Amino acid sequence: MVAYVRQKAETFALPNIRTEQRDFVEHGTGLKAGTQIHAMIFNLLHLEQPVALLQEAYRVLQSNGVLSVIHWRSDIPTPRGPSLDIRPRPEQCRAWLEEVGFLDIESVDLQPSCSYHFGLIARR
Repeated sequence: MVAYVRQKAETFALPNIRTEQRDFVEHGTGLKAGTQIHAMIFNLLHLEQPVALLQEAYRVLQSNGVLSVIHWRSDIPTPRGPSLDIRPRPEQCRAWLEEVGFLDIESVDLQPSCSYHFGLIARR
């Protein structure tokens, strides 16, 4: 997938797209603090240390930057995704976001196009 995105960026002459394969859980994002306006964490907060991942997103975001969170719902069975017992609930994610320092946390209605997920938006 990384090679595919790199090829597409080159084909369409998109110099603002940089691809990198990285274990960000182990090594962080490699980005400088306060350099990003938007970050996305999709289907990852069931990891062992979700707060550490959110702290990294907070660190790299500019003041007033936005974090988008999407995760598998834990209240219904879904055709794929992690087991229900390790999926965080929206209120857990909201509490983690508040713990890290995010503000203006809002729920995003993903229905009906994305009925197996919930979404949150938070500002740094």
